Amino acid sequence: MLRHWESLGLLTPASIDPDTKVRRYSASQAGRVRAIATLRAVGFSLDAIRDLLDQGLTEGRLTELLEARQAELTERIAQDSAALGHVRDRLAALARERESILETLTETALSEIDATGVSESVTDEAEIPGAVERLLAALRRDDSSIDQDITLVFDGTTDLNVISVSALFTDGSVPESIDEAMTTTVNVPRARHAVSVRFAQRPGNTGDSWIALDAQLARAGRRTTGPYRQVLHADGAVTIAAPTTAL
Repeated sequence: MLRHWESLGLLTPASIDPDTKVRRYSASQAGRVRAIATLRAVGFSLDAIRDLLDQGLTEGRLTELLEARQAELTERIAQDSAALGHVRDRLAALARERESILETLTETALSEIDATGVSESVTDEAEIPGAVERLLAALRRDDSSIDQDITLVFDGTTDLNVISVSALFTDGSVPESIDEAMTTTVNVPRARHAVSVRFAQRPGNTGDSWIALDAQLARAGRRTTGPYRQVLHADGAVTIAAPTTAL
């Protein structure tokens, strides 16, 4: 670090042994080292620090450097505040969804699904939200205000490296606007032992909801397993449901 500072002209050794090249610093240089370290801690670049410690530093240059750093910190604070708001919103949503799970968790059987819908395959759970939005757009191509429930199915049981994401109208109808090339038969077997939870509004992060549901089920020695279902109700409510198995 000291050699790097030296290469930038920030700190010159008091002496350098001509044979060993060992650099020696005097006790009087400790103050400059502390000044450099302090300015680095505040976030100034080494180039800015060189100017700040220059004996020829002018008031104009000092003001320029301080204002530039002030602007950088202000921008960082704004970004951090926005990030903090996002995290707080997600925590608040998780708390609400946890309450909904406690209030509406129902043990049930899930009927078989054998209907026509649209599907897309993804290789990572993080890709699911994007796939869902594209599939919903396909279903609602001509009418964004369709007054029907839509069932989403997430199935990773056939291939562990692929998740099939499907969307279909719960009543089994197929909009005439959908290109036949986009349609596929969605088949999900009946599940005798399953659970469902209904949320009054669409969760901010459905993945968090599944985690919260599994945490609740774990207390009874159970967990969800696929295929997973999510129903987007026409009134804005959302139901998630899945078969269960012992831990």
